[in-house]
Order: sequence, then C-alpha cells, then structure tokens
Amino acid sequence: MDGKQRVPSGYLALFASLYALQGVVVAYFFNYNQLYMMAGGARKADAADAQSLALLPFILKFLGGPLSDRFNLLGFGHRKPYIMIGLVVQSLGLLSLSLMQPANNLAGFTALALLTVAGLALYDTCCDGMVIDVTPAADRDRVQGMLVASRAAAAMLCTLGFGFLLEFTGNGPGRGDPVLWICAALGIIPLIQALIVPEPRRAEDAERFQWRALGVLLRPRSLVLLAFGAFYALVGYGVEINLGSFYNEALHFRERTIGALGSSRYVGRVIGAAILPVFAARLGRSWVLKAGVLALAASTMFQAAISGPAPAGLAAGAFGAANGWTDAVFYVLAMEASDPRMAASTYALFMAVTNISVAGGSLFARLEAALGTPGQPGYRLAFLLTGTFVLLVWPSIRPLSRFPSQTKTAL
Repeated sequence: MDGKQRVPSGYLALFASLYALQGVVVAYFFNYNQLYMMAGGARKADAADAQSLALLPFILKFLGGPLSDRFNLLGFGHRKPYIMIGLVVQSLGLLSLSLMQPANNLAGFTALALLTVAGLALYDTCCDGMVIDVTPAADRDRVQGMLVASRAAAAMLCTLGFGFLLEFTGNGPGRGDPVLWICAALGIIPLIQALIVPEPRRAEDAERFQWRALGVLLRPRSLVLLAFGAFYALVGYGVEINLGSFYNEALHFRERTIGALGSSRYVGRVIGAAILPVFAARLGRSWVLKAGVLALAASTMFQAAISGPAPAGLAAGAFGAANGWTDAVFYVLAMEASDPRMAASTYALFMAVTNISVAGGSLFARLEAALGTPGQPGYRLAFLLTGTFVLLVWPSIRPLSRFPSQTKTAL
C-alpha cells in the first residue's frame, strides 16, 4: 500500500486519541461512577437510576451524524467544530461533577453526568464520520484495528489504574475527584490535535442519514434481530454496570481489585471478539448464536458462585468473552440486515435501538434490591435470574440462523 492510500498521520493520531479518550471515560463511568455516588451518600437504587439516565445519550448519539452531515457550523466545517464542542462539554462536565454532592443534589449530579456523556457521544459520532471521510477503502481494516485497539487498551489500563488511585485516595466527593480531573485533563490532547488538523473535504456523494431507513426496522427479520439485541444487551450491560457494587458491597473487595477485575472483563471482550472468526466457519451460524447465548447465561450465573478474587477474575474474563463474542455476532447480523442503499443510516439505527441496554443497570439494581434483605444483598439470586432471563432469546436463534437471500456475507 503506497502513502496515497493511507490515512495521513495527523488524522490517524487524532482518531486514536479520541478513541482512547472514549475508553478512559467509559472505564470511569462503567466501573466507578456508581460507586462514587454511593460513597457520596446516594442510595444504591437511586445511583443505578442516575447512572442509566446519564447514559441515555448513547441511545440518541446517531443523531450527531445527520446533524454534522447537514450543518457546516458557522463555516468552520462539518466535523471538527462538533468534535471540539463535544470534547469541551465532556471536560467541563467532568470537572463540574467533582463540585457536586450526589447526596444533596442527585438530580443535578445526574444532569451533569448526562451532559458529560452527551459530549462524548457527539465527538464519538462525528469522529466516526471523519474517519469515513478521510480513510481510503484499502486502509479501512488497518485504521479500524488501530482505533479499536486504542480504545480497548485505554479502557483496560485506566480501569486498573483508577482502581489503584482510588484505593489510595478513597472514592466519593472530595476523595475520588482526582480521577474526574484526570479524565477531564486528558481531553486537552485531542482538542489540541483537532485544532491542528485541517477540516477534511467531504465527497459530494457521501452518504447522508436517511430517515426512511426507519422502515428497514419494521421488516420481520429486523424485528427479531432487534429483540435479540435488546435482550442480550440488557443482560450484558445490566450485570456489568453493577459488578463494581457487587464486588464492593457483597465481597468487600478493594478498589484496586475492582479495577483488576474490570480490566479482566475488557481482556475477555477482546478475546471473545477475536476468536469468533476462528470458530464461526466450524460451528455454523446456528451454533455461533447458541454459543453466545449459552456463554452469556452461564457466565452471568457464574457470578453468583464467586467468593474471592481468583474465581472473580475467572468469572470476569468469561463474562467479558461472552459479551465480546455476542457483540461481534450482533454487529455482523446488523450489517446483513442493513439496506445497502443506505447502509450507514440503517446500521446506525440498529445500534441506536439496541442501546436501550443502558436501562439494564437500573433494572438489575431494582431486582437486586427487591431480592435482598437488610444486611444481606440479593446479588447472587439476581445473577441466577438474570442469566435465566437471557435464555428468552432462544426462539430468535432459528430465524437469525438463516442467511438473508440478498447477502453473501458469511459469519
């Protein structure tokens, strides 16, 4: 591949920084934000509700695409200004969170967290648009591989590093604030990079978001796929976002152990997604789906059996691998179900609808609270019931096992 077929290094560095920053902030929100609120005096169920509300922008982030496609912001461009606004909003939101007491004003804390995630969702979506704008077809695999690796590496390292830092400082307002400051400060790096690189020129025939793509979601196969995605994602996210509370409240693990277990889940996700292509041809579509569902159910139930750090590490890795495998399967199915005449639009909608999984954290917390008693958390029974719940997607496996007649994509 010659230099003309590769993304310029300045753009690639910006993309990698943005993806890495996503990994940093997601590592905090998924592993420590709920614990921060609880340490600040918020009730566990209220903290879970606040967490789910804060992550709502992930459901609506596909709207950032048509926004930046249509509007050249004050003549500064279709991508850069939106990315820079998102970065500034995220950093200011993170800094503001450190000034808010969750116990005294949980609604205000939730609003600031939602604003922070909205900033992330905006620069995430517009970064993806810029990647499409400047990446030659021959360089897409290399670029996507580097970006996914950047995000995964940042998430793993920061989950572990934040755990060690919080064990030293303590979590909650006034103690865990350095983590928020670090996340906010790291946004300066891609902000400077975005100032330096020029706004890319967009092709006249570049695909715009098309609202008629909504019709694709009404096809029978699409409805089955959406049901599959909603069920598995509700379980995957609902359990994962509450594992930190489980480790802290039921097992009394330290923050550095919680961080190490979070890193184990990220490693598992990478492994699960990586081994899918190896086994897919041997297993066939039906067993690929069955393996994902059974692995997610079993690894969720496995959480109920752990009692110490070693089995918790095994359970975390297995749970991450099951999610990584099932995520990868769903992405392929969503690509197949997308209308090739408006592929990006329909694919974005599949991703948006399944992002209702952010409600899973609150639902799991409510279930655990209902099953628990004073002094006896209900996590273990909640894990068993949630693992059983995901098996409700089993009837969707047969119709999804059939390849659409219009595609030759092999899983």
